Amino acid sequence: MLSYERGTVLQSFSVFIPVAGPAISTLLVTRRMRDFWNSAPYLLYIIPLSFASTVLFTFEYFRQFILIAAIYSLLSPIGFCYIYSKRYDSMEINVNEYYIEVKLKVPLLRDQVIDPSSLFEKVVSKAVRRVRNPYYNFKLKSLNNCSNLKVSLSENKIIMRRRCGDIVVEVIISNNDIADMKLSISY
Repeated sequence: MLSYERGTVLQSFSVFIPVAGPAISTLLVTRRMRDFWNSAPYLLYIIPLSFASTVLFTFEYFRQFILIAAIYSLLSPIGFCYIYSKRYDSMEINVNEYYIEVKLKVPLLRDQVIDPSSLFEKVVSKAVRRVRNPYYNFKLKSLNNCSNLKVSLSENKIIMRRRCGDIVVEVIISNNDIADMKLSISY
């Protein structure tokens, strides 16, 4: 079962504004979640509500534009969500002669309680979606069967590290809304 966050659901109620609602609510949800796949469950109720509000408004006042309004209200939330989430897409791949280093910035919600193991799994699942090479993708999927998660606290950051053979994953949380992930895979 999907679990929706209260703040995100409240932000998405702007979908009831007839023509601008789909764009506004999608941008608010995507800005909060910062990832297309994390925003996708919210689109399951944004799309029908935007369709209903926009088509009813258009049917009442501008009947000749009903087809355009229907297409707009169905496709614009997906399009806005995808385009706006690409703004937060930050993945760097550095290739060295000894290892491949993948750096990701993973957004965190400000009102979310940070559990180190669930945060680590969230970061690794995002990396699995992003790394397309099957060899490295398989290695990332096997990270849950490796050593324990080591967490070290500093004055202004949390460092979580897990080693699995020739893979070292390090997640650094230094401010409230972004976790930096560094994944090193040796050849």
